[in-house]
Amino acid sequence: MNRLLRKYNRILLAVFGVGLMIVFLMPQLPDLMAQFGGRGSLIATMGEDGEPVTREDWQMVQQQVQILQRLEGNLPPLPIIGSIGSDVQRYYLLIHEASKAGMIGGDGSVPLPPDAILTLSQQIGFAPAAVRQTLINETGIRRYLDHVARSGRLSDRRLRLESRRMLDGVDARYVVIPAEADASATAPTEADIEAQFSTYADVDPGEGDHGFGYRLPDRASIEWLEIPVASVRAAVTRDVAADDLDVRKFWLRNQAQFEDVDSSGDIPADVREAYVDQAVSEMLPTISRAAADTLRTPRRGFESAENFIVLPEDWDAHRVDLADLRTTIGERFNLPLEGDDAIPAPGQSDELIDLEEVRRLPRIGIAGTDRYGRADSGGRTRRLADLVGKAKELGGTGQVPVQVGVAGPVLEDPQGNLWVFRITDSDQARPPMSADEVRADVVADLQRLAAWKVLQEQAASMEAAAKTDGIDAIATARSQRVQGPRAFQRNLHPSIPRPPNVPGLGQDLGVIEAMVDRSIDLGTSPLADAELPDRVLVLPSDRNMAIIAVELAGRTPLRTDQFNQFMDQGVLTRRISADELGGPQYDNLQSSFTTDALATRHGFRFVGSDDEDGDTSTDDAADQATASAQ
Repeated sequence: MNRLLRKYNRILLAVFGVGLMIVFLMPQLPDLMAQFGGRGSLIATMGEDGEPVTREDWQMVQQQVQILQRLEGNLPPLPIIGSIGSDVQRYYLLIHEASKAGMIGGDGSVPLPPDAILTLSQQIGFAPAAVRQTLINETGIRRYLDHVARSGRLSDRRLRLESRRMLDGVDARYVVIPAEADASATAPTEADIEAQFSTYADVDPGEGDHGFGYRLPDRASIEWLEIPVASVRAAVTRDVAADDLDVRKFWLRNQAQFEDVDSSGDIPADVREAYVDQAVSEMLPTISRAAADTLRTPRRGFESAENFIVLPEDWDAHRVDLADLRTTIGERFNLPLEGDDAIPAPGQSDELIDLEEVRRLPRIGIAGTDRYGRADSGGRTRRLADLVGKAKELGGTGQVPVQVGVAGPVLEDPQGNLWVFRITDSDQARPPMSADEVRADVVADLQRLAAWKVLQEQAASMEAAAKTDGIDAIATARSQRVQGPRAFQRNLHPSIPRPPNVPGLGQDLGVIEAMVDRSIDLGTSPLADAELPDRVLVLPSDRNMAIIAVELAGRTPLRTDQFNQFMDQGVLTRRISADELGGPQYDNLQSSFTTDALATRHGFRFVGSDDEDGDTSTDDAADQATASAQ
């Protein structure tokens, strides 16, 4: 045996050495295969001819998607689709489609000069060549999608007609005949009430069919105390009458402000008035701070969580009553508590009210503060409803630390009056717990719906009467008032739609469009020359459950110079195309550029996917291909 081993030792060493090397390298074999032989391996195929998509192609688009993600925020949204996101397959197919359309250019199509690309590559950590090619492809895709969005051809006649429908104005007299709930009518059955309630219980009012909706909004109960400027002025005036020494000092310090200065003579009325104005303006902030401190004292030392105070269970027994605060402030600052200029007694809302009702509260509804920043980008002061809507119990996050049982910041109205308020109860937006909670609304809606069905059956007879006797006869017969003439128009500018409001009816764009269309149908001669039957329309407003009888009285047509200006700017064609394609974001086109739609259009299939047998889904194959490419 030893002789045999010595004789064939070299051969045996070679065989076993190779075997050991294979065993050692087996865990690293996939990576080595990818490194040495993977650059040309197949990721997917496209089209009937099976055009290959190689790993090299895939790695390139993966890198470009990463670059686009780094540049996100610096590039405007793409037409139709908005952004690529992290979808490599969609990006690859968009490049392919844009290239086939001849939209992918060369280096000259890059929107940045070479120095800017070099700087950008250093900032995001990718090679300049990769950044340049990414920008070339992104620009080509943008050009292609923009071309698709704007490619619809419009004839001159159609452009003029659609432009007039958009921008012609029409004046009309009208009368609204609403379907009204009849309390004397047969009451709806419990089954009808439950069916109506269950259908619209979790729908916001105004959002369902005919505006049905019973979801309860955010609501709160509020109490308040007003400290009027008039009370402060009365106190200062009374002090001046008792002792005018401070007024004389004010007179001497501000000699340049007044014509006559004689400290030993009578004080002029304008001096007294100026002194009182200054004293009041200085006193109001002091009163505001004193009121806030008085309310804050019982809760000093309390812990807070997420910028809200953690209140003890017996807090109601310790908080300052607003009636007591009124007395405290009145005595401290010598403000009148009786008489015409007295501090009024505290007020309160009778029950839970929604934020719209809070806004309509007399006087305090427009009081506000800028203590927690402005309410919007326009710089509007946060008003009472803005603060209540941010309460902890109504889903507030603590940005505005308002909560039930704790007085909010002292508010000031446009007249300078101070307002202390406190939320005493709240109820966050929710569906009603049962039909009984909104029974009156449900019953009224069902009765209106029944009346609407009857009213629709009467529309034909109303139209015949209006064409014969005019809409005034209908108004008289229905005990309604003729309104107008009012001006109606779809758009103020091709890019600025007007709110489709019809006063007395509600929102209904269809009614406005019908008026404009009838005006256009009557030609270019003055509407007064048209026969009455041609100028009368009787239209149903299904959303508002009402009939509107309209009599056209005049019009303001789109002028030729306006049409030519909008055409030169391109806004008319863009707006008309957008209307046909689902709005400014071209919603109707978006489904054509999803990943699935693009893959189907170009026959894109990942290697290993089997759509017919369903053994491996396309999504799974894509994940596997992406992982292997990485």
